[in-house]
Amino acid sequence: MLSSLGRECFSDQLVACSDRCGATELICRCGEQCADDACCMVIGSLKQLHAFDLDRCDVVICGISLPDGSGLDALAFIRGLRPDLGVIIMGENEGDPTVAVEAIRAGALDFLEATSTDIRALPRALEKCLVHQRIKQENERLQLDLSKSLREVGLKNQQLRIAVDQLEAMAKMDDLTGLNNRRWLGEELDRTWAQALRNNVPIAFMMIDLDRFKAINDHYGHQHGDELLQQAARIIKANCRDVDLTARYGGDEFCVLMPNTQAHEAIDVARRILREYEIVNQKRTTGHPVISMSIGIAHVDLSCPANAQQLIHHADEAMYAAKSSPTCQAMIRDVKGVYPAITNHSATSSKQADRPTK
Repeated sequence: MLSSLGRECFSDQLVACSDRCGATELICRCGEQCADDACCMVIGSLKQLHAFDLDRCDVVICGISLPDGSGLDALAFIRGLRPDLGVIIMGENEGDPTVAVEAIRAGALDFLEATSTDIRALPRALEKCLVHQRIKQENERLQLDLSKSLREVGLKNQQLRIAVDQLEAMAKMDDLTGLNNRRWLGEELDRTWAQALRNNVPIAFMMIDLDRFKAINDHYGHQHGDELLQQAARIIKANCRDVDLTARYGGDEFCVLMPNTQAHEAIDVARRILREYEIVNQKRTTGHPVISMSIGIAHVDLSCPANAQQLIHHADEAMYAAKSSPTCQAMIRDVKGVYPAITNHSATSSKQADRPTK
């Protein structure tokens, strides 16, 4: 009995072979039962095979010779519909081993000759076929589970990268204005300074301040003050270059780190910022305060700072000089002191704008 397959209907007389044509016929105790109850079915031709539901099968034993074709034709058909279904080819090779080789190459799991010796080996061949099928199905299941796990890991990694990017952006961003914050500016300034020294390239630094902001903020409220800061930040960001780093330094002070920049290029950027800021001020409705802007510029080739912090200090000195001037909107620092970078006599009205009344 082929008890290892769990099929009590299988016996030693499972297959009988015809000496004349080499065809095989299944002999099974359930063969007399109806087709729905039988665990073994006999298919006599390719035509019957084409009409048979292969999903009901665990394994196929196919003769090499069929009335309307060959076992290789049946094998090709089965492999096309159920590539996972194990097939054993049986028959006479008439001393030609190429028949067996061709069957194995075509996808058969085994080839047994129609001899009494090979017939007795059929139960072992069947068991091997079913075990092979179970292992293959288990491997496919494991492969699907692995693919699913890898997709889940990939999704989690992507979500983690997005979260890390968001945290990094939040860590270097000023919440109110959307510009970089002072901590990130300090880190970037140190890197830019070291790179500039290593490659002998110039750096410019710009400090920007909104004049009389505190008085207006105290008079009109913090919400109005926040709107002014956000507006100034948008103007500064929009008129700087992609390589420039814009940041809120603190309170109503902003700054711009400008790597690989000549002094005249820094002045051009300051001029664009002041021009747009002046245009926005002119569009303010009556009753809204007008705040002027002062800019200080420092450049490594002009003020010759000893380090990055001294570069900031030089720009800060130039900015306070601009705040003290009634007409000069931007000052630049050199080794001798500060001097006007941008003078606009029409700016007198904005620099001397009426203070808010209490």
